[in-house]
Amino acid sequence: MSVSARFSRAPQHADALADRPLIDRAELRRLARPRSPMGNQPALDGIRAVSVALVVLYHAGLAGVHGGFLGVEVFFVVSGYLITTLLLDERHRNGRIDLRAFWLRRARRLLPALFVMIASVTAWSLVAAPDHVGQLRRDLLPALAYVGNWGQVFGSVPYFSTADPMLRHVWSLAVEEQWYLLWPLAFVGLVRLARSRRRIVGAVLACAAIVIVVVSAMVASAGDGPVSLFGREVDRFNLLYLNTITRSSGLLLGAALAFVWRPWDAGAEPRAVDVSDGGPSVARRRDRLVDVAGPVAILAIAAIAITRRAGVLTDAGLYRIWLPAVSVLSAVAVASVVAPRSTIARRAFGWAPLVAIGRRSYGIYLWHWPVFVLMGVRSHHERLAAGLVVTAVVSEACYRFVETPVRAGALGRWWTGLAAAGPGRVRLGGSLAAVGALAVTAALAVPVLAFDERDPAVDDSEVAFDPLSLTVPVTAPPTTAVSVGSTSATPVTTATEGTDGASTSAAATTTVAPTTTLPATTTTLATLPRSVVVVGDSQAHSLAVNLPSGIDSTFRISDGSVSGCGVWATGTVLSARTSFHRSLADCSGWEDRWGRAAQRSSAELALVVIGAWDLFDLRVGEVTVGFDTPDGDALFLANLQRGIDALHAAGSHVALLEVACMRPQDVKGAGVPALPERADDGRVAHLNDLLRQAAAADPAGVTFVEGPDAWCTDPAIATNLDYRWDGVHVYKAGAKLIFETIGAAMLSIPL
Repeated sequence: MSVSARFSRAPQHADALADRPLIDRAELRRLARPRSPMGNQPALDGIRAVSVALVVLYHAGLAGVHGGFLGVEVFFVVSGYLITTLLLDERHRNGRIDLRAFWLRRARRLLPALFVMIASVTAWSLVAAPDHVGQLRRDLLPALAYVGNWGQVFGSVPYFSTADPMLRHVWSLAVEEQWYLLWPLAFVGLVRLARSRRRIVGAVLACAAIVIVVVSAMVASAGDGPVSLFGREVDRFNLLYLNTITRSSGLLLGAALAFVWRPWDAGAEPRAVDVSDGGPSVARRRDRLVDVAGPVAILAIAAIAITRRAGVLTDAGLYRIWLPAVSVLSAVAVASVVAPRSTIARRAFGWAPLVAIGRRSYGIYLWHWPVFVLMGVRSHHERLAAGLVVTAVVSEACYRFVETPVRAGALGRWWTGLAAAGPGRVRLGGSLAAVGALAVTAALAVPVLAFDERDPAVDDSEVAFDPLSLTVPVTAPPTTAVSVGSTSATPVTTATEGTDGASTSAAATTTVAPTTTLPATTTTLATLPRSVVVVGDSQAHSLAVNLPSGIDSTFRISDGSVSGCGVWATGTVLSARTSFHRSLADCSGWEDRWGRAAQRSSAELALVVIGAWDLFDLRVGEVTVGFDTPDGDALFLANLQRGIDALHAAGSHVALLEVACMRPQDVKGAGVPALPERADDGRVAHLNDLLRQAAAADPAGVTFVEGPDAWCTDPAIATNLDYRWDGVHVYKAGAKLIFETIGAAMLSIPL
């Protein structure tokens, strides 16, 4: 077709070009060519449905979909393609991009449903789930401001931690919203610089995506320790997974595809067909290949998601291989389903039930996570069916009564109706709407922001420490005898030398302790109270925050615990309860935190309380280190020694507390379900053997301290939730039992 013929089919472009100077021929031909918009593509909704299904099953904690989070990457690629295609269509149709209208459309699409979800979750938490309000207080404002991903990057709860913050999932919405804000501006600049040469822009965007992938892979492969960001140390993998820049590679790849793949477009540049090379048959084979590639790509993504193991989020391989692979496969799937001749792909993903789910995928994503958290689906898989039903009902209500009406212009029609009724009605309606919005916001936000978060490990009961239980004579250097074993005083005559050399007698009051259970030669020269820092995992934290009253005259206790961390700094905890996995990536540097805590408190003695996370098999990279194996024992002892060295460097003697037999129970507020490894007394006994080995290797600097036998022998105490609120972490009664059992031994340690 000649250029003049093309102009005859698009006279409006010819008129527009008549007044434009210095337009090159390529631009002239591009604008003269008729274009078709993408239009409705139901199969893309089908891809969305598969993606949200993977994410939902992953968030349910099912062992078979540890990689289900990769469905988010599919969303990103689809979003990049769709948004860029819409921008291209608008630019060709109008010659410009109306940024205000674009952002307004995105706001109508996303904001109302998000605000309704956040308001509902906040109200429910305040009324029925106060355990979640503390974390909600930290997440609420970042979620509303669409910076939830950065809030989690700099926050204290990594994405892959065992805790389940109610708004954890909004990070991906924040990434997309930041993309929607910035990408249109970049789009306008790129198409101007490239003079609308779409393939050049597509190549630039693809290269940018590749650069991001390469940098992410390098950062992931550089180690597993924290990285410094704006002067603050943040978890390396938490940063890589959540931040806008590293997660924009999929969005950029989708955008690049939009510039080079528009198969529905009647004005696409014609392809040369060489009849000698097969002509139309070559084109048919290409179309069949594109058609089959889409379903194959989605099946490959599902296979990757299913075959990933627990803790993949903290594996460098995710950022080197799997995320980039899923991005490329997603682009292949998108390219397939938008091709008009892809009958297999378009029928498969255009199936009506899939399309219906895909159109509701935003609401399903919004609601499923808080529903799962509130119903305890992750710990109780038998509740999954009920959780899915509740999610479907709530998200459908949101879709019908919030998302759809607002997208259809309900708010605009309401405002137009007010304007038609006169300025007074506009002012009144606007004022009422503003006051109502502020009232609802204040009613929800103020209680959350003012909420005094309660540590579930803290016991409010009154329990008194009994110093009479300690049976070790303790003398303060060098002339005053001090005891915590008795309150009875006996006059003792002490010989002193007068100024004239004569021997005189003086009566001094001292305290005689009860009979010691230690050798008669054992004595300490300690000034009470003895300074003790309690280090270790969450068991150490519970012990340090539940001190019985009266103990401060004997021990000055400080908390140096690192909750969620034993002596591992990397890897993933593996449990027979396969629905559970715990990444230890946030434990990096635990030994330095022990040392700093001991130094801050000038601790004479460091009491090491571990065991909650040291009883499990551990996977480090691609290697699984079994518990009670030579490799596992060697790794444990080497890591424990790192902690001991850090405490010695701070000037503290180390006391290793015997690991208690645990009787874990699933109770409200527990961040971790009852894990069978913790209930295994054989594992506990082996761990205590290793602690004894560590103490025997350094008798001058390390002491093994035996704890209460009742944890193993007396069910009335071991299973009593007044002693340990979840069968693992002590309340004040349990702390009293421990300190009264070990106090004598701690006081007898010569320093």
